[in-house]
Amino acid sequence: MNLEQKKARLENSLERAAELLGDITQPTMRHYYKQFPEAKSSFEEHGNGRSTSLEAEMVDSVLYCLMYWLERRFEIEIIFGSSVSHHEETLRINHEWYVGLVQSAAAVIKETIPETEVEELEVWQEISDGLVTAMAAARE
Repeated sequence: MNLEQKKARLENSLERAAELLGDITQPTMRHYYKQFPEAKSSFEEHGNGRSTSLEAEMVDSVLYCLMYWLERRFEIEIIFGSSVSHHEETLRINHEWYVGLVQSAAAVIKETIPETEVEELEVWQEISDGLVTAMAAARE
């Protein structure tokens, strides 16, 4: 599958998710907190009374990375190059929590893809794997 075909599959997935879920923030955070319940207190602490807004900002940032990984990989790697260390060193956010948020957003979208749409699922796996690898590389 070439880049244009992958981008078309990505767009189909995003449109479907938007139709079925609307804003993915709350489904993403539910999925995330099931895996990392202790992260909720971190959002409350760093949100300074506006944890819901912080959650939305973080999901928006993650969604941007998911949406543009295929065509702006180096830009996303640069974003992770600064944000991964900032979250770990300055904010004291566990790396697995950060990776988990990316994986949760991807999982929420992937859950809207019918099993018969194998190529869409493959594209999302490629994106998810790529982002996790980029985040790991940013720690080195």
